[in-house]
Amino acid sequence: MSLTLSIADVARQPEQLTAQLHAGDGSAFTARVLRGTDGAALGRYFDNLGPSVRGVYRPHPLNADHAAVLCDALDYGQLLPFVAIDGEDIDDGDIIGYFLVRIGLRNDDLLRYVDYGQSLLDEQCCTLAPCVADAWQERGLGSALFLHVTASLRRLGRRHLVLWGGVRGDNPRAQHFYRKFGFRHVGNFSAKCPDNLDMILDL
Repeated sequence: MSLTLSIADVARQPEQLTAQLHAGDGSAFTARVLRGTDGAALGRYFDNLGPSVRGVYRPHPLNADHAAVLCDALDYGQLLPFVAIDGEDIDDGDIIGYFLVRIGLRNDDLLRYVDYGQSLLDEQCCTLAPCVADAWQERGLGSALFLHVTASLRRLGRRHLVLWGGVRGDNPRAQHFYRKFGFRHVGNFSAKCPDNLDMILDL
């Protein structure tokens, strides 16, 4: 198997970014990219998320209607969502984790990084927004899925990963997670939460 991939390669053979993994507690799960046929499963995942996850997730609505829209319009050249599937059945298992990856940078994020003096090229970057099912919090699922996602992005030739809209200042657990994997804090800004942190990982 080639170590390097293009987005076109992923579109033709998305299974190239599929892996059988284990969470920190030993539970088996499958990591793969979201498929157009995952609308119903993703909708169930979104609808079952609790308020603690919903309160810190920003990119898009977490409901079944949006899951259907997202899966119907999948374009890996723009969005490359990764999911964790409970167990080893990649087709019928429940979705238990969802890491949304944007290929490139959002304009709002890019402008803030320019203000910080960070010179970033869109073609070298990706943007991340992760969430994990409530029942799988603190079980090492997020860490295992994150390592798979970053390894996949390296294969795609990406060099930097930024957080989608930063991370809330009142979410120390998420900040600890990102720092654990080498994210650097590069600046602060105000939005819906008065104190938000921009963090970047050099892949």
